[in-house]
Amino acid sequence: MVSRRRFIQLSALGAAVPMRVLAQARTAKIGMLGPTALSRSVYAPDLVQRLRELGYRDIEYRSSEGSVEIYEKQARELVQMKCDLFFAVGTEAPARALRDAGARAPVIFLAVSYDPVAKGIVQNLRQPEGNATGVYIPQGALVAKRLEIMREVLPSAKRMLLFADVFSRDYVTDARAAAERMRFDLTVVDFPKRPYDYAAAFASARNPQASMVLPSPVFALERVELAGLAEKHKLPLIGSSPAQADAGFLLVYTANVAKVSQRTAELGARILRGAKPADIPVEQADEFELIVNAKAAQALGVKIPPSVLARASRLVS
Repeated sequence: MVSRRRFIQLSALGAAVPMRVLAQARTAKIGMLGPTALSRSVYAPDLVQRLRELGYRDIEYRSSEGSVEIYEKQARELVQMKCDLFFAVGTEAPARALRDAGARAPVIFLAVSYDPVAKGIVQNLRQPEGNATGVYIPQGALVAKRLEIMREVLPSAKRMLLFADVFSRDYVTDARAAAERMRFDLTVVDFPKRPYDYAAAFASARNPQASMVLPSPVFALERVELAGLAEKHKLPLIGSSPAQADAGFLLVYTANVAKVSQRTAELGARILRGAKPADIPVEQADEFELIVNAKAAQALGVKIPPSVLARASRLVS
């Protein structure tokens, strides 16, 4: 979670950026559409900070607070501002909404929880074509990796509870395949619409011994409630957002947030300097981090193996 203090620092970044960078401030207007407010976003703050470091300070940010229906209205607002460049952060919905709203300026996406080729945002990764390109986090592979890590932490566990929703259900197939390999009996709870009844889902599960949420802005936004219920039911929980580890999830395995966000900003800067989106291949995240919540492990009575601790990028205590 981005703290209020950090949000203020981002808003007043001029005080921290060297004068030589401020002197190079550029006039491009940038529109950014994401799933949550900037103060609570996982990826957008690093993206905004890097843009400002590069001299781009005229940024209009809009968020849907996890509601797909709001994107259409917000995308139209940004298009009407005649932005020179758009960023679509998170799910496919922002990128699709900008396209449907008639965005003619290039769209740079940070595809956190979808495959941009499978969803038709670009034709292929090496030659995107059209006016869109960006950075892609391969969540299908990461879903499998999270199950592998959970198996390493809980070698004798048999039953796992999995949460999915409209933003993440595409990865249920990946989860089922990985669960079979890892010898987990998987129970999937797919929430069709908000509000999600997590309490009922935890209570009705058939004695699970582990749990996982698929990558979704809603599961990231409602991480405190999920962590509290997992603790109540003595259920180890693994997620996909660093903020989930801080909220009390036992484990998180994710792309390096700062790196992918900064790289997305740099692709946008290349295009504002004259490059064409169709000439820039979509980049895949290639740096990942494992976060372990030592406090949650102690509360659950889970001993984290040394092999997992050795790979951890950060411990939450």
